[in-house]
Amino acid sequence: MYTTVPKPSSKPTVCVCCARLEMTTSANPQPASRDDPSLRRAVVLELIRLHAGMLLRLPWVLLFMACGIGWLIHAHVVVSSWVAWAGGTVAAECLRAAYAKRVLQHIHRLDPDKVHSRLTWLAACAGGMVGLCPVLFLRFMPIADQAVLVIVLFATPAAGVSVAVSSRQILAAYSLLILAPCGLSWIMLYPQHTGPASALTALYWLFILGVAGDGEHLLRRAVLIRNQRDQTLQDLERRNADVQAAMERAEQSSQARDRVLAAASHDLRQPLHALSVYSAILVARPSQEVLPEIAQNIDKLVRNLGGLLHGLLDLSRLSAGHYAVDRQRVSLDRLAEDICREFDAQAADKDLTLRRDLQHVRLYDDPLVIGRIVRNLLDNAIKYTDHGHVGVQTCKTGSRAVLAITDTGRGIPQSEQDRIFEEFYQLGNPGRDYGRGVGLGLAIVKRLCDLIGADIGLVSQPGRGTRFEILFDSRDDGPHRYTGTATANLNSLRGKSVYLVDDETDILHAMNLLLKSWGLKVRTAASIVAAEALFEQHGKPDWLIADLRLGEPEDGLSMASRLRQIHGYFPVLIITGDRAPEQFQTFAASGFRLLQKPIVAEKLAGKLLFMHDSRVA
Repeated sequence: MYTTVPKPSSKPTVCVCCARLEMTTSANPQPASRDDPSLRRAVVLELIRLHAGMLLRLPWVLLFMACGIGWLIHAHVVVSSWVAWAGGTVAAECLRAAYAKRVLQHIHRLDPDKVHSRLTWLAACAGGMVGLCPVLFLRFMPIADQAVLVIVLFATPAAGVSVAVSSRQILAAYSLLILAPCGLSWIMLYPQHTGPASALTALYWLFILGVAGDGEHLLRRAVLIRNQRDQTLQDLERRNADVQAAMERAEQSSQARDRVLAAASHDLRQPLHALSVYSAILVARPSQEVLPEIAQNIDKLVRNLGGLLHGLLDLSRLSAGHYAVDRQRVSLDRLAEDICREFDAQAADKDLTLRRDLQHVRLYDDPLVIGRIVRNLLDNAIKYTDHGHVGVQTCKTGSRAVLAITDTGRGIPQSEQDRIFEEFYQLGNPGRDYGRGVGLGLAIVKRLCDLIGADIGLVSQPGRGTRFEILFDSRDDGPHRYTGTATANLNSLRGKSVYLVDDETDILHAMNLLLKSWGLKVRTAASIVAAEALFEQHGKPDWLIADLRLGEPEDGLSMASRLRQIHGYFPVLIITGDRAPEQFQTFAASGFRLLQKPIVAEKLAGKLLFMHDSRVA
């Protein structure tokens, strides 16, 4: 099974105080504009929902009203004409009710404006059927019955105010087609009442429209208040979820920190205890036969301590977001080949074959980050493979560059494949044997992949091996170039000149011995004045190696920049133990190479070789 390791959530940590402030702010939103399309749509939808609900009951109301009118007029009109009118009126209301039922079932999929228009037309039809009553029957009735019928018909639009549910458009169509025929029929029977009847009918129609307008305004405000309430509840739920997530992340971070500190404390004590024992042996003046073994073991212990310290510092930088990315054009296959050469001897010591299948792939990314990823994965693969081979593959698939590290080692159970990226987590090492590493390699790989936006996945089967795949963005449009041409042969450095500047005498002496052992011509300076004297007497070197902190107002970075301005270009390597983010930004702007303490000889050699080969290229 192929496991893709998820990226961490990019959601920022939420301060509880800020969350409360934001919740308070969002709980009092600004009133929406009258012309706000979303508000208008919400109002129309609510109006349609309420109106359709009323229409479902209206056929029964009209049936009872038609029966009452029939009882009033049956002695004066032909019954068949009343039956036809009553049937048409109830049928019109049934049609409205049927459409209303369909609307309620599919209200969120329908266009509110179209539905509102159709409801208006249906209201006009229903009002027209009711309005036929005085046209058909009023002239056949005695004056007393006429008055009763007119009262009933004029009251019908008033009831329509509640049925229309604040829609002036629906009420206007419905009431006009009732009041107009009723008023005209009365005027035709009693022409002497033309003026008063017309005026009173018009005033009554305008009045009920005004009442409907007030209801529409109230409905708009009710919808707005409801929307604000819903929005406030959503904001509260979202903020509560953010705060809860922040608290969970803080708890997880606290647990991870406790776990890291506990494991680091244990892993530091073991080599320190061994060093104290070897120190006691050296004080006791051992025989010459055991000195090489002691020296070899001390070197191994120091490397383990340095690896642990480097891992902890890298994790700290990555967790705090202080790891500066320096993207360049990278030849992934050549970079992988160079790193494979570094591990050939380590693989040979275990009788493993280190296979390469390196297709030419170029991308724009940070070569140091990619190199760290490859080294950690290769080191793990060789460490946990007892027989067979370890393979490195580069290729391109679609728009992604692929780096794969495979082995025929012990494999990783499915249940453990997520946990292997945790700090200090190791399979099969419950006793914390520091000779088998400290369990930071894959944690750093995961965070470095997250840093540069690469995806990491793995497929593994216990007893058969593991395959890690890193997918990079394969775009190649960077202004710089790194081709991976650095060679592991220190012979190319012989005879080159190095100026070494450090205010610590012990470090200066040790570095001098190390560089001279590689065949370099080393000149040392314990101060900035002494360094300036070297440039005046001997000219510029092939490399300048300077400590950042020189115990003077001017640091190594400023000194190197000033000397470059005076004497021209020369490669500069700055050594520092400083982890402040502003320092990394300064280094990135200066273009100087950086090496962080504690120094490992292989890394120092790699830096010098890289700077040398880059200059030659």
